[in-house]
Amino acid sequence: MATTTNTDPQLTRKSERLYTLTVGNYNKGQGIEIEGSGYGSDSLRITFDVSKTSDHKNNNGNSASIEIYNLNPEQERLLDSHYLEVSLYVGYKNEEGRKLLVSGNVTDQSTIKRGADTITQLIVGDGYVNLTKTRLSAMASPGQTVEDVLRIITDNMPGVSRGSIVGTNLNSPVVQGWRLSGTPKDMLDKLTKAYGLEYHVSNNVLTVTDVNGPDTKSTVLCPVISSETGMIETPFRTQKQTKLPKKDKRIRYGLQFKVLLDAALLPSTVVKLESDNINGFYRIDSVRFNGDTRGNDWYAECQCSEMSGSDITVL
Repeated sequence: MATTTNTDPQLTRKSERLYTLTVGNYNKGQGIEIEGSGYGSDSLRITFDVSKTSDHKNNNGNSASIEIYNLNPEQERLLDSHYLEVSLYVGYKNEEGRKLLVSGNVTDQSTIKRGADTITQLIVGDGYVNLTKTRLSAMASPGQTVEDVLRIITDNMPGVSRGSIVGTNLNSPVVQGWRLSGTPKDMLDKLTKAYGLEYHVSNNVLTVTDVNGPDTKSTVLCPVISSETGMIETPFRTQKQTKLPKKDKRIRYGLQFKVLLDAALLPSTVVKLESDNINGFYRIDSVRFNGDTRGNDWYAECQCSEMSGSDITVL
């Protein structure tokens, strides 16, 4: 992970950034690739603002705004196409290298002038083409389960793989069958709403959980969030109450923390927080990543909900 300055002695091992942005089919000469390392690399300047949430039923899914500074005319020409594929990898030289942060399609593009700079702005939808540009026409038979219906949907999204698929109602039978007619997103919205589930597609991987549920009950491999691992501000509780299923009468409040950018912090993931004032296990509900390859921004801000003993298994 990266520091906000070059003089932070505690986190020097996370000070050298790595990043690779690919837009279009670069290997076939039909796109661009910008790669760099270190603070203030000689590569073209890139800024990004990426938002990810644990439930896509009531929104358009994960999105990213990416700005590229001062492309040449040939590079601009290569971006003149609909729904270009985009991938953005970020990381650190002396840790685990680059990790995938964004994988999706350009849904909007514009060019602006800001002082002496010409800036190309890309709006990217995570898995946008896979979720919205295919139409399903299928029928799940009576007696098949919710998970069977999910499998039919994902089979019709060849660019999306199955991640963690967990939830209390996955084995519930669709007694009268289930008609699938519409886009994969439409069908995921309808199915998960009917059976009390959440879903999100992050980096072209589908995750399904219970409402406010973790993607796994195991905490063995969960990330540790502390000042030693990149937490840069004091975490604090939020007033927003956690959304729970109607039958769940518990009242749990949220938590927010800010850390140096780590693409592994995904919605539905459980993290272990270690700080002077708050400790425990929390599930990431949403996360926002900000980065500037020639500036200080290289952060992730997470909104979380507390996990209790019935939600996870602590060994």
